[in-house]
Amino acid sequence: MAPAILARTMQVAITFSVLCLLLTACRHAEPETRSTEAQIRQHIVGSWTLSDKSDTSWFPNLIIAADGSFSGVLSNGTTVFLGAWQCDGRMLRVSRTTATNEAARASAGLVNDWDFLPVIYVDEHELVMTRGISMAGRLRFTR
Repeated sequence: MAPAILARTMQVAITFSVLCLLLTACRHAEPETRSTEAQIRQHIVGSWTLSDKSDTSWFPNLIIAADGSFSGVLSNGTTVFLGAWQCDGRMLRVSRTTATNEAARASAGLVNDWDFLPVIYVDEHELVMTRGISMAGRLRFTR
């Protein structure tokens, strides 16, 4: 009789565990706020500082200028011209310079002569984007 009770208890425990996993997997998270192309064009230009809430590191500061230039500022204060940007849908398309192309080729990191930076959200105080179309994690900047 004891083995039957033990077997039944194990079945109930396993069923309960599977149901808990299914509920966790199927829960609905709040949808992420996404900016429109018009909102991106309105707010993207400026100097941005990498937030402590960023999922990944990059340049401590970015300068996205109205003249179309895209620069990173290193922690020592040196500004590095990365290329020219344009808004392409809800992405920034950054055309690399010859120097950034050569550095990328040397590190075997070059895929194209440009980078796509999908913009998730931007307003007058916050910029959230990723470093590529298939890259996980969020770059978070503030002004």
